[in-house]
Amino acid sequence: MNRVFYIFRHGETDWNREHRCQGHTDTVLNENGLRQASELAQKMLDFPLDVIITSDLNRALTTGSIVAQLKGIPLISDSRLREMSYGQAEGLLYEEAVATYGTELWKKLQSFRRENDQVGFPGGETRKVARDRFHSALLDLIENSTYQSIGISTHGGALRNILHSFLPEDHLMLPIPNCVVYKCEYISDKKSFLVDPRPI
Repeated sequence: MNRVFYIFRHGETDWNREHRCQGHTDTVLNENGLRQASELAQKMLDFPLDVIITSDLNRALTTGSIVAQLKGIPLISDSRLREMSYGQAEGLLYEEAVATYGTELWKKLQSFRRENDQVGFPGGETRKVARDRFHSALLDLIENSTYQSIGISTHGGALRNILHSFLPEDHLMLPIPNCVVYKCEYISDKKSFLVDPRPI
């Protein structure tokens, strides 16, 4: 059975606005983020969703909950949909992370070429570990549920990481603003994922 995933990023947090590394740090939506989540929920009223599966971190959980409540559909939390852990870099401004850990590491973290799969901040996850964790959640839904149209509430880095794994290595980096939505289809007879690289 084919599945359709509508994968979206959470609303804005103060750390987003300040350009801080969030990772597994459990920040909350700010006033603008709550407004963005409400606008997203209105937009997704037209989407044929059966369920929302969300990261357990507050910023994604709140965003997913707002969408699920307006749609009147179940909300299920799954920690595998969390952002990549940035370890010792969490809480640092982006420029502080670059100054502390080097421009080269930062550039590799911004790249989704497989040669950079093992890159990560000290004490954090590598790109591959975070991606495999997210991928396992998708496969569980495919193999162990009957949901056909699934909303996924997650994080910017996690969203970009999983989508780029289904795109050619040299694909231009996808834009991931707060509350962006991308459509990803699982084609069962090919056992593969097909990503529309255009935000909905």
